[in-house]
Amino acid sequence: MRKRSIAAVTLLAVAVSGGLAVWQLRPQAPPPKPSPARSDYILENFELTALDQDGKESFSVQAPRLERDPKGKSLTLTLPRFSFPDEDEGRWLATSQSAWVAEKGVEVRLIDKVEMIGPPTPLGDRTRFNTEHLQIFPKQDLALSQDPVTVSRADSILRGTGLRADMKTHRIQLLANVKGRYAPPRP
Repeated sequence: MRKRSIAAVTLLAVAVSGGLAVWQLRPQAPPPKPSPARSDYILENFELTALDQDGKESFSVQAPRLERDPKGKSLTLTLPRFSFPDEDEGRWLATSQSAWVAEKGVEVRLIDKVEMIGPPTPLGDRTRFNTEHLQIFPKQDLALSQDPVTVSRADSILRGTGLRADMKTHRIQLLANVKGRYAPPRP
């Protein structure tokens, strides 16, 4: 009888530890989905002029929708039309499907179907470039992209990967895989 008791206790211990093992290995329920962050505020059909630390215009933007992130103080815009001032009183104009603006406007990211047009040259030509993503640093007058870029001016077209544009000097560099068609200036 003693052997039966030992066997029963052993069998019970194996059953309990097996049940605990199965319980521990069961699939865990997925964690609850985080609730979408609510915006501090939303603007619709607005025009905004951002000023730098010296009170000068950093950029202007018009868009049908703006949302402000309460934690990061960043802005998300839909279908924005940006205007960045030039030293010579010209303007760089930029559009995209959406944009993100960092706190205090130190960085602007244009996202999806980006087009940027430079101020007119003395001959009236404008430099235009198209890409999918573009970062603009207004204080440094700098525009950057890692994506394929098409730059056109008058009848000349350049294509490459990566872009660095000095918006102050109007100097544009394509960084890799550059191919182009150059047309001499019109008389």
